[in-house]
Amino acid sequence: MVIGLVGWSMSSFAQSYRIDRGRVYFERESMPYADARTFVDLGCGYAKDCDNVYLDGRVLEYVDPSSFRLKPHSKSHFRDHYDSYDHGRRYDDYYKSDLNVYYGDKKIDASPSSFKEIGEGYAKDAFNVFYHGRKIDASAGSFKLLEGGYAKDAFDVFYYGKKIEGASAGTFKYTGDGYAKDAFNDYYRGRRLE
Repeated sequence: MVIGLVGWSMSSFAQSYRIDRGRVYFERESMPYADARTFVDLGCGYAKDCDNVYLDGRVLEYVDPSSFRLKPHSKSHFRDHYDSYDHGRRYDDYYKSDLNVYYGDKKIDASPSSFKEIGEGYAKDAFNVFYHGRKIDASAGSFKLLEGGYAKDAFDVFYYGKKIEGASAGTFKYTGDGYAKDAFNDYYRGRRLE
């Protein structure tokens, strides 16, 4: 018999899982498909048992619980302004199973075998580049993270996932404190200085 509260919250609004008398609950709602004997609260609204992975009490379809893991949340002083929040809970991380890649609770069109996080919200697989789960028009083979929210591939420069029109990728360099330059222009926080 398992008795106790299994839960984790990030704020007074965050919800939690609990096990009572052999049944699993998310907030006050019973989770009839959850196996109380193998149920584990993973944090950030995620949980799993021997059969399913859950987010906020809902089954995430086609996610293999045996391979699903949460990556420890990385800290970055650039992320705070751009992170997304929902009732005090952060949904700003990538997760992958053997078959799928997720950003928060949304499945993204990425290949798990070649997928890797680069940092500051950027990630890529063998063919595509993503910023906070959204595919951006960049070349995965040459894409690299600079600093200060800047990134580039062989052709274009990006600032927090948005393409900087007219920037020269071949000569673009981050100079510090939000400033960058290429052979023709200077930039501050992704905007060309006049």
